[in-house]
Amino acid sequence: MNTSTNDKIQKFADEMVKASLSRDELSYPERMSLKLQELQEKTRQNLKPDRKEETEEITGYIKDYIVQLMKEENLSEEDALNKAMAAFRADRPLSDEEIKNQERQAYYQSIDPQTEESIGLGYASNLFIGIVIGAIIGIFGQILYNNELIGIVFFLMLGLGLLLGIALGLNKHGRVINQNRIK
Repeated sequence: MNTSTNDKIQKFADEMVKASLSRDELSYPERMSLKLQELQEKTRQNLKPDRKEETEEITGYIKDYIVQLMKEENLSEEDALNKAMAAFRADRPLSDEEIKNQERQAYYQSIDPQTEESIGLGYASNLFIGIVIGAIIGIFGQILYNNELIGIVFFLMLGLGLLLGIALGLNKHGRVINQNRIK
């Protein structure tokens, strides 16, 4: 026998042994495992609504449509299944998340390359400006603090300058996007 079959047999035998034992004969971890399984099942039943009827109804429609496609268009079962799944996917309404994703994709496809370049250059220039301002303030602050050129104050101001550059870049990004919406 192959290993998959042996594993399944072993798992089934373990379940049978556990099922035949009373609660007193089970070890503490086994009892906790049973409690956890019961809790998971209750949680699954409470959180996940039962949609068996709807699922069975759609399954029936799909099977009927596959049989129809196989008879009328002489398709193989796999081809008929693929065509049926495509047809049923097309008919269902899109979720809010799918609509937002499509809008997002359409937006990114409609962005002009010059706009993308403008945004990138805005971020880069503002990051450099922020770093330079932070470094200059950091050097003067460090000199005033303990007469050294580089130290903790320098790195703190450099970090704050970097954050300033990012903030200015975000501001530039917003302005460019708003200008493109107005056009």
